[in-house]
Amino acid sequence: MNRISQILNIKHPIVQAPMSWLTDAHLVASVADAGGLGFLAPHAGQTTNPTSNEEVLERMRNEIRKVKALTDKSFGVPFMLSYDFSLIPLMVDLLIEEGVPVVLDNGWLDPEIYAKLKNAGIKIICRLPNPNLADALKAQELGADILVLTGFDEGGTLPMKEVGSFSVLAEFVGKVDLPIMLAGGIADRKAVQAALTLGAEGVWIGTAFIATTECRSHQKVKEWIVNSTANDLLLFRTEPYYYRSLPTELARKCFEMSENGATRADITKVMNAGTGMRLGMLEGDFDNGYVSVGNGISQIHKIKSVKELIHELMG
Repeated sequence: MNRISQILNIKHPIVQAPMSWLTDAHLVASVADAGGLGFLAPHAGQTTNPTSNEEVLERMRNEIRKVKALTDKSFGVPFMLSYDFSLIPLMVDLLIEEGVPVVLDNGWLDPEIYAKLKNAGIKIICRLPNPNLADALKAQELGADILVLTGFDEGGTLPMKEVGSFSVLAEFVGKVDLPIMLAGGIADRKAVQAALTLGAEGVWIGTAFIATTECRSHQKVKEWIVNSTANDLLLFRTEPYYYRSLPTELARKCFEMSENGATRADITKVMNAGTGMRLGMLEGDFDNGYVSVGNGISQIHKIKSVKELIHELMG
């Protein structure tokens, strides 16, 4: 039981990252029952885009209640669910009303929100989109319980600087008092051991959970991950900085635009952000969608259950 396990009330210091369309109550409860902490995400459990802010909130409320019906163990939810920041205070109120044990701040660092969550007894994990010491110390001052550092090896929206995960970790160890979780490219036991040896107290994992039987990602996506390595991935510029994908037709187009000097804004339009992820990763449409994964796919060789994955990671 290290600090992260104690703070989050979990057996193993492993967190399943919130992954937009790919999370639901079933996955999160499975992670919780296997001893880790699972996060619901924007579009958790859904197959269509919401039509209003009210629908966004109600969908998340329903998914939270499904998790609580499946497990009595800890789980988490981000308070930023869309680019409409007016939703944030409403989401914070919802999380408090529903008694969610852990909340994720993606670098919003709002003193009033932190105070409100802390007063409600909710644990706060702060994950900075671009790791920097000034924001890390601010999160610590505001009362964050855990700091997540993300390196350029991750999947999803990449940081601004092309600094690998272990290099990011080395920069922060000993400079902040918060327990640190490392994110980016961690998908097997050796990577977990390396992170813990270098000063992290836990790991934040996305791609490895995509290739589990409980994840709602398309079967073709799971099989593609298992049969690929990081050398197969395409890296391209987009807003705000970079993205990485297995080579779907859409990803190839974005990569070619990036190589030929197209603007980030133009590539973003073609990428079609959240919808492109739903088409590629949930529906298996590799013509019109993308498959966002991290460099950790080189370490994934089999589709496993969540329980099997967590057992192997902590072996």
